[in-house]
Amino acid sequence: MAKKTAKESILQEKPVKSPKVKVRLDERFKSLKSISILSIVLVVAICIVFNLIIDMTLDKKLTFDSTSVRSNSVSSMTSDYLETLDKKVEIYGLFDKNDNSLEWREYFIPILDDYEAKANGMIELKYIDPDVDPFIISQLDPNNVYGLQKDIYVVKSGDMLVPVDPYSCFEYDQDVARYYGVGMPIANNVERIFTTDIVYVTSGRPLHAYYLDGHTLPEHKNMDNILMSLGFVTSNLALKGDSAKIPDDCELLLILQPKTDLTLLEKEQVKTYLDNAGKVLIVCDFSDNKTTEYPNLNDVAKRMGISLEPGIIHENDLDHLVDVSDPFRSIANPTETYAKTVAIPSEYSVENCRYIKALRDLPQDVVVSPLVVSSSTASVDFQNSQIDADVSAGMHPVVLWAVDSSTTDMACLITIGTQSFTSDTYYSGKTLEDNNAVFIRSLIHEICPIEFDFLVPQRKIPSYTLSKPLSSSSATFWSFVVMTVIPVGSLACGIIIYHRRRHL
Repeated sequence: MAKKTAKESILQEKPVKSPKVKVRLDERFKSLKSISILSIVLVVAICIVFNLIIDMTLDKKLTFDSTSVRSNSVSSMTSDYLETLDKKVEIYGLFDKNDNSLEWREYFIPILDDYEAKANGMIELKYIDPDVDPFIISQLDPNNVYGLQKDIYVVKSGDMLVPVDPYSCFEYDQDVARYYGVGMPIANNVERIFTTDIVYVTSGRPLHAYYLDGHTLPEHKNMDNILMSLGFVTSNLALKGDSAKIPDDCELLLILQPKTDLTLLEKEQVKTYLDNAGKVLIVCDFSDNKTTEYPNLNDVAKRMGISLEPGIIHENDLDHLVDVSDPFRSIANPTETYAKTVAIPSEYSVENCRYIKALRDLPQDVVVSPLVVSSSTASVDFQNSQIDADVSAGMHPVVLWAVDSSTTDMACLITIGTQSFTSDTYYSGKTLEDNNAVFIRSLIHEICPIEFDFLVPQRKIPSYTLSKPLSSSSATFWSFVVMTVIPVGSLACGIIIYHRRRHL
């Protein structure tokens, strides 16, 4: 037999099996692994449960308002009032809460959540879409008194109900509306309106103010807001027909800038209202009504010792003029006597002020007092060059207050010769903290039995328009920097860094 070479012997050798070694697993490792997994699951479960509990109990109380004008939370004034609320109030949103097509919803949902959170359970907020529940409108208003419809709010307490149109909760720029025909909101009155409506539906007897209609009544949204801040509900009143009368619940009758004279029926009704201790506010300036005569309206004013004259106050003191080229736009001041009795501003804007005066022979028991006057050098320009020999340069009244003490509660007539205290045109771009608004609000508070009295702050809608637009050269320069220099510089830096570090 031939001998095997060493190589063949090695190849034919059977492989030697290594002895089996029993690997002992570390029991502590298994235990730690199980504990780690269990701990992770437990921590996740605790976080989920904790978040659910917080969401169900403290969700709205832990919400923070980061808006610049605090538009998502109620003011301290409303918050204090909500703490005293003793009647249940329901606020219904008649729309789909998640409908993003409603452009105004972001101004309402957060702040109404805050109402609910701070009312200690006395306010309940509900969102019900009439398309989903078509019976909700008939349930809220069975007799169709309020004409409820989709996409509005309803404030309700017991049998009292107030519909709220979201678009009426904003103040719009009158100039933009006049020239472009679109509504551009400049202020947010959501809190002011909802707080006032809550007061109304929870009060036993709300105050009513009526605007005399039928004589081209001007827009009066700002007066509505002033009256609402005092707890009034406002309505237009048309006195037509033999059975027409001023309602018994009328606490204040407003006759604003009539384009035509009162009818005989209206004259007698207003005089009867004054005889029964009524409160009347007349505003009649000299801008659009230069040739209009008001014998019936004047007869009402004379019942309280005041006369409306066909003349306009001409301000001669340059320090009192808003524009030195326009003597009919001026600054008026409260009388020294009146300023001592109430805390009011010391200056008011006046435009196209009609000459009004107290009669020499006042009716019995009637007292007439000037509240706001011109400078001591103002004169009067009369229509058709008419000259009143009794009128000379001097201090002339802008606002007169007449009181008849012969009636039980004292009848009162406020006569204002300018619409700068009441018109939407004047308040365009201004807030209800304007001096004129503060004055008229204070005056109404004095003559009417006001119980609710606080002015919820108005929220200005922030404007992000550049106050100083860039010039064309500056705009070109910055466009070049942003669109060329920065991108090219970033690309160059990237290339340089890549070449230096690619071999690392």
